[in-house]
Amino acid sequence: MSFLSVSSAIIVVGTFFIFSMISALFVVFAYKFVLETKGKSLEEIELLFQNEGESKVGEVELRDAEHLV
Repeated sequence: MSFLSVSSAIIVVGTFFIFSMISALFVVFAYKFVLETKGKSLEEIELLFQNEGESKVGEVELRDAEHLV
């Protein structure tokens, strides 16, 4: 299924509406499930992914990153 086959089945405006709905759903998914990593070191990010199943704490303490050094 390509853009041309979809646009021939529905009008072009409908095609872009479907694309915008899929994009909006992805934004909601990313906001809800993707971890914030701004301002964190690589070691802190690694700890977030290692401890993902153990705790649901959003922040990593600085002393936790010292274990990797």
